[in-house]
Amino acid sequence: MKKFLYIPMVLGISILFVACGAKTPVNASKPTTTTPITNTKIIYTQKLTYLPSYNGIQPTEYTAASKKAALAISKCTIKNTTDTKVFQDYENILKKDGWTITEAKKYSSIFAKKDKHIANIIVQKSGKDVILQVMSK
Repeated sequence: MKKFLYIPMVLGISILFVACGAKTPVNASKPTTTTPITNTKIIYTQKLTYLPSYNGIQPTEYTAASKKAALAISKCTIKNTTDTKVFQDYENILKKDGWTITEAKKYSSIFAKKDKHIANIIVQKSGKDVILQVMSK
């Protein structure tokens, strides 16, 4: 009868020692980014001189702000990439340049501001390419 009492006690004590000895990962509470902010020089667009360009790519279409449209619109196509990569890279470029991300919808849009400027960026997958549309003032 004593054997039946000792076996659960030994198992219980063993479990306690194992559970108490488990260590939490060092950075378990810190979120990680998949794309690090690089030390590359930031290149700005030619039309919107205050806005960083995505990897130096200049817009293929541009519509200036007017009385009817308060925001300037620029559009470019980035060849052979994914919307996830463009979203993460451009978000990091904006942060590195001092922009504040006010809202971000994973892999589709980024809303940012810096000083008196605002930028609404839409990332859109198109086959093997990505269309990057920026509305800004």
